[in-house]
Amino acid sequence: MESNLPNPYSTPSANLYGAASGEADAVSPGTIAQLAGTKPWVRFISVMLWIGVGLMILVSIGMGAVMAMGFASQTKSGPFGGAEMIVLVVLYGIMAFLYIYPAMKLWAFANRIGSLNSTRSVADLDAALTEQRRFWKFFGIMMIIVICIYIIFIIGMIGFGATAAMKAGAIPR
Repeated sequence: MESNLPNPYSTPSANLYGAASGEADAVSPGTIAQLAGTKPWVRFISVMLWIGVGLMILVSIGMGAVMAMGFASQTKSGPFGGAEMIVLVVLYGIMAFLYIYPAMKLWAFANRIGSLNSTRSVADLDAALTEQRRFWKFFGIMMIIVICIYIIFIIGMIGFGATAAMKAGAIPR
């Protein structure tokens, strides 16, 4: 005869999620409420990023059209002629491309929060946090790249300034 009593000699187990028996896969209402409170703001930032992508693409196309029509060659006011316009067109295109990934990740994070709100499952919580982690990982990598670019720019400006000062005779050789 088999009994439904637990084996007294088995390894003890704990309910990590604080739910009643059979509800171990449920996320606490407090956690869901906190994430649901961030959903509108996450969606707002995602929409703003998508709008930024669209505007950068439009500006890049517009500047490219101005260059194609020949207006850039007529305004050779800078030391590099029309090269500044080419650099700006490429820069805006790269920036638009780089904004797409974080916009997608924030949009997916907001969607995952919505599905977590309806299912209350730990799998949906994990999926939402995965999207958030991917966003912050990308943002961190981009921040490291920007800091490196700033350091290189500062070193280059110091070198350029020292070279210009030596040519002007302000610093003896």
